[in-house]
Parts: sequence; C-alpha cells; structure tokens
Amino acid sequence: MTMITPNQVQIHEVGNPMLRQYLLETPLGWIAIDSGYAGGFAAYSRRVPIDQIKFVFLTHAHNDHAGFLAELLQKSGAVLVACEASLPRLASGENVLPEGTGFTSRFGLTMSAMMKHSVFSPVLPKDGDLILTSEADQPFQTMGLPLRVVWLPGHTADSIGLYLEETRALFCGDAAGNAIIAPARQAMLIEDIPTFAQSWDKIIALNPSRIYPAHGNPFSPNDLFTYRERLDHLKLFYPKKH
Repeated sequence: MTMITPNQVQIHEVGNPMLRQYLLETPLGWIAIDSGYAGGFAAYSRRVPIDQIKFVFLTHAHNDHAGFLAELLQKSGAVLVACEASLPRLASGENVLPEGTGFTSRFGLTMSAMMKHSVFSPVLPKDGDLILTSEADQPFQTMGLPLRVVWLPGHTADSIGLYLEETRALFCGDAAGNAIIAPARQAMLIEDIPTFAQSWDKIIALNPSRIYPAHGNPFSPNDLFTYRERLDHLKLFYPKKH
C-alpha cells in the first residue's frame, strides 16, 4: 500500500463563508465534502471538475449538506461515504429534528420552521458506496490516503468529520462553526449537548492545526478550548410545540 504524502492532498474551498463546501484533490481523484442546498448543483458544477470527483464524503444529513447530493452522485458517478445513521435521514429527503433538539441562539430558533420544512432529493445507497458502521471503518486509510474518519456526534447523531493526519487539518461539518449562526463556535442546533461536548473534547485532544467548518472561515482549535466550559452550562432554545 502506497501512503500518499500530505503535499499530494490539496484543499479547495467553494461556496461562501455562510456555507462552505470543501474538496480534497488527491492522486486517487477528488473527494467532495458535502454538497449544498437543493438547486445549487449548477453553480457548484461551474467551479468544480465534476468528472474528477471520485468520492463524496457526507458529514451529516441536513438539507444544507445533502441538498444536491443526489444530483452530485448521479452526475459524477462518485462513491458515497457516509455514516450508517445518515441512511434513514437521507432516504426521508427532509431534515430530521429528534425530540430534544434545541437551538443555541434566538436567531437560530427563528430558523427552526425553515429547517422543519426544508426538503431535498432522497438518496439511497448503491452498490459500492462506503457506509460506515463505526469509527473502525477507515476506507481512505485502506486506500493509502492519510485521511481518518472521526465520529463527531452531538449536532446530529450521524455527524462525522475527516482528519488529514499529515497536516492535522480537520473538516468538522457542523460539529463546530465560525459564523453568525454558530455563537461561541457552537452549532446552530444541537440534538444532544453532552454528546456534542464530548465531540469537542475529542477535537481538542486531536489538536488539529486548523478546523475547517461548514459555516464560517477556518479557525484555530484554541477557540474550542476557550469556549468549551460554556457547553457545560448551555441552555438551548426550543421551538413551541403545536
């Protein structure tokens, strides 16, 4: 097995600071990390070599990450890499907000109705897709790529990230953020606070050189250390039940 050196894995960013998608250019082809909102494929395809994408790594199944996932997989012929817990969410084609899901700010709470009613084209796994059942599943390392899948639940039960071992860059999806919808680097919504906090502890222990969130600009892991204690006392805002 040939291990690919870090300077052979190039990071590309597309999208905008409110919602970024990342691509990793490797000798085995490009790896897309997430898609964007439904209807965004045309704009995305003008900036990205679709025919070079060999894998699509899904950090979790929310509409801003899986919105045009079905079209991206179909047009590129890429292999889906996703957590097994994402499958029923992807099959539903809508955001799943389990009982107990709360928002970390009043601003986020105002978006809860939009979250509930946002839909995307359902995605069903096909032969050859890489569905991960635990953190022991490391398909990229098996291929010789210095990329480790990291389990980062809390924002959602299916949240995973991708860690570039040689350069210590971490692509965390919504396990942390750096935008107006992510106060104190928290996610806009959290399904389970203790689990979310444990994922932060895991990220801090990894000591990444840089954290690449889906929302906002890349930032230092020192920020998580600074804000970590707040999670122990975090109070969420909950939508009114009808």
